[in-house]
Amino acid sequence: MTRPRGARNRAYEEQRLALAGRLRERLGNAQGAQPSLGELAKAAGVSVATLRHYFGDRDGIVSAVLALHAAQGAEHLEVLRRPSGDFATSVRDAADYITLGLAQPAVAELHVLGLAEGLGHPRTGPAYLAEILEPVLQAVEERFQSHIAAGDMRPVDPRAAALSLVAPLLLARLHQGWLGGCSLRPLDTDPALAQHVEAFVRAYRG
Repeated sequence: MTRPRGARNRAYEEQRLALAGRLRERLGNAQGAQPSLGELAKAAGVSVATLRHYFGDRDGIVSAVLALHAAQGAEHLEVLRRPSGDFATSVRDAADYITLGLAQPAVAELHVLGLAEGLGHPRTGPAYLAEILEPVLQAVEERFQSHIAAGDMRPVDPRAAALSLVAPLLLARLHQGWLGGCSLRPLDTDPALAQHVEAFVRAYRG
């Protein structure tokens, strides 16, 4: 019996995920030059037609790669959501956990990929936000909401507070690593992190 027109075989999603995994390495090592659809097909060992079949276009590839790795980070988001100790301890733990994650090349590459492909782009920009950055911010928001409810954090907008904590951590990582700041103007990251956490706690403690 033949499949109805337009129906996908049972291995479609498995093959799509496998291709996304191979393409992630090529996209993550673009080194300033965004690879073309043909270059991505070559890296994946398939034809351009095959990539179009599974992803539609190049933007679809980027979105699929981001979604694939976002799904793999669910357990880390659970850690960020849960408060750990008093407010000062919890903020320090969250900042340490985010910093540790950004120190992993695979995690940092996802942010670099999302920013490089997404800035000013109507599809890949929102995909980066939805799959990578916003889940982190929302997890931190939930942690802060628990502290606000407990009374040890001021009743502020938890979303703005999450941005205030996370943004300098991400920028510092990009500055020192992917933008060459470690050579141009090195940053002693441990004291900088401690200073950031101290100032945050002082500003938001209940």
